[in-house]
Amino acid sequence: MPVLSEKKVYSYEDIDKLPKGFYEIIDGEVVNLAPTGFEHGSLELSIGMFLNKHLKDKGYVAVGEVGILIQKNPLRIRGADIIYISKDKAPEKPTGILELPPNLIIEILFPSNTISEIEEKIEDYFKIGTERLIIINPAHKKIYIYQNGKNIVEIYNFDDEIEFINGLKGKLTEIINQY
Repeated sequence: MPVLSEKKVYSYEDIDKLPKGFYEIIDGEVVNLAPTGFEHGSLELSIGMFLNKHLKDKGYVAVGEVGILIQKNPLRIRGADIIYISKDKAPEKPTGILELPPNLIIEILFPSNTISEIEEKIEDYFKIGTERLIIINPAHKKIYIYQNGKNIVEIYNFDDEIEFINGLKGKLTEIINQY
């Protein structure tokens, strides 16, 4: 007779002992993330390098499913593609799961992402106080910019100049070609 294994439910007390891997924790349970493709990784790298070049004296940039604490109970941790957090919020370079809201989060969509998944992430990020969220849809060459506290979404093409944060502007097509 097969033995059913119990699902491990994580709590905030487990935050420094979480297993390695690419996943999010939703209501204490691990939700595995699919591996990214080359285009996704390349976009992450290019945008991360652009942000780091222009913002490294003002804060910290990180890429690659950066763990962000959304809530302690039940434990909820999201993995963001790219984040920027100012030195005003984090005077020292953060380590481990980020427990402060980033100033900027950038998410790159997969073709398999659903609207409800994205809406949940937007709500989670704004609930903790993230100021700005940029969602990039490579399949449609669209950029969606959300600002916390505003009920509008700005929609751009990859060729349009956008403001990433605090006056830093760029065209995604140029960033992709430059970095």
